Amino acid sequence: MRLTSFAITLLLLSSFASAQAVRDRARTWEVGLQVVDTSSETLSGEEGSGISVGSQTGWGLSGGYNFTNRFAILGDWSWSKPSYDATFIVEDTGEPATISATLNVNTLHAKGVFYFTEGALAPFIEAGLGWTYVDSNIADGPPTTGCWWDPWWGYICQNFWSTYSDTRTSYAGAVGLRWDLRNGMTLRGSYGLLELDTSSSTEDASLETIKLDLFWRF
Repeated sequence: MRLTSFAITLLLLSSFASAQAVRDRARTWEVGLQVVDTSSETLSGEEGSGISVGSQTGWGLSGGYNFTNRFAILGDWSWSKPSYDATFIVEDTGEPATISATLNVNTLHAKGVFYFTEGALAPFIEAGLGWTYVDSNIADGPPTTGCWWDPWWGYICQNFWSTYSDTRTSYAGAVGLRWDLRNGMTLRGSYGLLELDTSSSTEDASLETIKLDLFWRF
């Protein structure tokens, strides 16, 4: 795992070390930003094909509602661009070949969160369900050409490529610690797993995640 999330965590904790905690979060909304550190993963496919995805730090947005001091419903959307190496088998020769590129990964989840205590410092568990969109950034065919009149540059034509991409069901679970601060601010740190239903021809992807959230309550 990369150390970016830990460095940001230490910076934020030191900034708010003297903050006065706020204890009651029941019946409040909250929205915030995320830093997400995701582990590397290697998957094996058929006939010796496979993919190796590197670790990556990404970003996200999150929001939800605290029904009580113990229970909340959250939704979050995160995105990252990890590098990867894909190995495929050339049909004519049967020999392996490798392509290196960058993925676009977007995950949208709905989550239930249970806090073990009602105080400002509260350990929690959460579980989520949603979808993960993955774009390989590799063209799946010849480009199409579009042309239009531009008010500044005149008549313009440009090529557009369709790429191999897909949306898969994904699941998430995590344990963490929440710290409610003054001025309606909250820090949350968590460690969890993201399970991605890849396909019937490969094993499912299982990624470790470390998240840091900074929320504003209202």
